[in-house]
Amino acid sequence: MTSHQFAIAAGAETKWVLNSSALLRRRVRHTAADARWWGLLRLLTESLGLPLQAAADAATRCLRNGASATPISAISDPSGAASVLVDLRRYQSTFLGNFSRALVLETPKRRGRPSRPLAGGGARGSAVVESAVRYGVDLSLIRAALDRTPAQRLEMLESNANFVRGMRQRAK
Repeated sequence: MTSHQFAIAAGAETKWVLNSSALLRRRVRHTAADARWWGLLRLLTESLGLPLQAAADAATRCLRNGASATPISAISDPSGAASVLVDLRRYQSTFLGNFSRALVLETPKRRGRPSRPLAGGGARGSAVVESAVRYGVDLSLIRAALDRTPAQRLEMLESNANFVRGMRQRAK
């Protein structure tokens, strides 16, 4: 996945991911699991205002538990009077929507012209060939010539040209 796709999957800007990775001294691997972690980190820092390091610890702690049905305490005060709960199933749903968008809509286009089917292989080519056969065209010589190597085709062309030259000389 490209860095742009990774940022879309994480629900963040590419620059935010790069800056956060530098501050945390953490390498960014462009995998789905890493995008999930960075997405939860962004959610905890941007939406809730947690400091980056505390949010990183909380994201690691939350995702270590897997897909829990009950909300997980991401961070709490020492007395336990206040805590931040994360509903991983709901977050997973949001993440999968972003991940799907990243892979489907943000996939870079291939450079160059789109490939076209070969004369006999595509739907239009096969229709043309079938039409020629119905009309009565014998395609066996064409297919036999296409089975030969380019050197063999050139040799066949040379022998045909020599035959035509010989016939012209005899006619004079």
